[in-house]
Amino acid sequence: MQKLILILLITFFLLKSYAQDFTGGIIFGVCGSQIDGDSQSRYKKPGLIFGAYVQKPISDNGALKIEMYYIGKGAVFNIDNPDGTFFQEFNHSLHYIEIPVLYNLEIHPKINVAVGIASSYLFAHKFTLIKQEVDKNYYSIKDFDFQPMGQVDFYLTDRISSSLRISYSALSIRNDDVWYNNNLSVALRYTFE
Repeated sequence: MQKLILILLITFFLLKSYAQDFTGGIIFGVCGSQIDGDSQSRYKKPGLIFGAYVQKPISDNGALKIEMYYIGKGAVFNIDNPDGTFFQEFNHSLHYIEIPVLYNLEIHPKINVAVGIASSYLFAHKFTLIKQEVDKNYYSIKDFDFQPMGQVDFYLTDRISSSLRISYSALSIRNDDVWYNNNLSVALRYTFE
């Protein structure tokens, strides 16, 4: 994880140093995810998001934004017990490095919308079924995923904004079945000068 943070910081500062009209910052947030096709439902699997982004204006109210971050995805199914406790029947954890490319449009001084596509690299995953770890090869998860995404940013100050984003896999994330990552995320962004 320390290597990932170092790579993100180096990438951000290298990109920022090449052009003065770029802006950039850091991203930190949470993701609620589910996997469509796995018989589970609802956004019950929480995950973290952290990384960096750079943005370059390309018109008076439009900009191109490139991000790079870690994101945790997956699915979970808990069975509620009568005494208020629960039993975890299924837990599917996916860990990605994601690189979205977005077109960002200012529609109000405090509100931006963005659309784009992200490529994701799966660097780790774990499956447990009734508290027993399942062989990773059993699920045949693909190493790469691509998702169209949409986002709304609300500026709290000139440098701090909050984002609401939805993304959905364009292709199945499994080689031998039809599963799709389905994610809702909320993040805070801090922009450096």
